[in-house]
Amino acid sequence: MKQKIRRSGFAPVAALCATALLAACSGGGEGRDGPELIRNAVVERFGPNGRGPVRVTPAQVQQLTARATNALILIDFPKTQSNAVLVRIGQNRSVETYATAARQTLSMENGLLRGTRGMGGDLMSADLGRLPQLIARRQSGSTQREVRILNGEDITVRQQFSCDVAVTGTGGAPRVTTMTENCTQQNGNIRFTNTYDVDGQGRVVSSDQWASNYLGQVKIQQLRF
Repeated sequence: MKQKIRRSGFAPVAALCATALLAACSGGGEGRDGPELIRNAVVERFGPNGRGPVRVTPAQVQQLTARATNALILIDFPKTQSNAVLVRIGQNRSVETYATAARQTLSMENGLLRGTRGMGGDLMSADLGRLPQLIARRQSGSTQREVRILNGEDITVRQQFSCDVAVTGTGGAPRVTTMTENCTQQNGNIRFTNTYDVDGQGRVVSSDQWASNYLGQVKIQQLRF
């Protein structure tokens, strides 16, 4: 029997309340205290019948960013119309892991998506080829991308892409360069376009990236480094 992909929607934790995330972000190093604080965080409920809010509000995002001590990102999945603020809970060399209070996670390398967990149809891993170097140097070029994605039968499927990276303009902030990555599946019909806003230090400050056919694109904004 085929297993149906579980759409996360981050419900009821999509709009993590300020209280829950502040508990996860305050007082202590992410390597030791972060995971424990997130496990113990309580999601505050709003609205009728105790139902959580559909989306994180700008006011919540502003409050979290102002009071947090660890790195934060805001993610938004247009396909499921859900968003969430995630706190960094650990780092393994150049790969950082961010999590919700329900332990849904994103792993990134300098803002480049490397994996997801707990979201349904997860991106299990990604080999980005030369992309990290091209993005950090704000240079055009070509690269190969290989991803492993969990399908509806809980089977990990490998997909390979050829990608062209180009500098396409400057962003709204000073010294921010917009870069575009156009990828075509090898021996397949999947195509996608990623965009990255890169600051003067070579850091990705915001992006729109393809996660999988199931999750679609994810918009990622670095709220706090």
